[in-house]
Amino acid sequence: MGGCCSRPVENDTDLEQPKTSTTSPPMQDASVQTMEQSTDEKLHEVDVTLDVDTAHPNLLIDGKTVRWIKETPQRPCSDNMFDEDPYVLGIMGRAWRAYWEVNVAKKDDWVLGVTKATANRKGQLVLSPANGFWVIRLSNGGRLKAMDDKEHVLEKGIPDKVGIYLDYKEKKVTFFNAEDGSLIYSFINGPGYEDEVRPLFSPWNNDTDAITILSIETKQSKALRITSTSVNRLLYCDGELNMSGLNYTDDD
Repeated sequence: MGGCCSRPVENDTDLEQPKTSTTSPPMQDASVQTMEQSTDEKLHEVDVTLDVDTAHPNLLIDGKTVRWIKETPQRPCSDNMFDEDPYVLGIMGRAWRAYWEVNVAKKDDWVLGVTKATANRKGQLVLSPANGFWVIRLSNGGRLKAMDDKEHVLEKGIPDKVGIYLDYKEKKVTFFNAEDGSLIYSFINGPGYEDEVRPLFSPWNNDTDAITILSIETKQSKALRITSTSVNRLLYCDGELNMSGLNYTDDD
């Protein structure tokens, strides 16, 4: 076991993980295998921030962005932080259901999901629900894996944005491609409300590219700009006000 500022293992094949299955995940239930993201998940979107007090010393936290830094550790060691593997926890309010999105574009390695607040943070971590972790990871830019109690290699396209949906009532943790709404994986052995969990993030340590939690405010502002632009295009054509799309009544 390494010390607080020891360098994490860079080759993920050296990590102690559950035995890998190269076959498709077992049929859990029909809804899990065929579901796609609906508006229900996004109705439960929450604001997530990064908890710098839990971050590995070589993770640079800048707002909602986290990246690996090879140089001098960014903070002194503490009991709350991950001391060997490059992880950081998120902060969010507690609710029966929660949804958030993360931009992982241009990254070849990352880990996303949730973990019990009481799960181990010291030494090399064994990522599995049995140890309090419900996560997926991308390795070497080509292997997308669900770290279930039996690890599964997923035959899925590599997403640029990942949506994570925590449902305490159904005891599920589900991952979506946030751009097209397609299902990546769903853990049906998820935590209950009595198992307080927190978002988990890692940009890993193979490069200095960042991963970023997508802000609700930023997404809403972008949607508002798109709507405003669309309305302007409807109302104006070649610089002239287009009244044909407007309905009004004359009370005179």
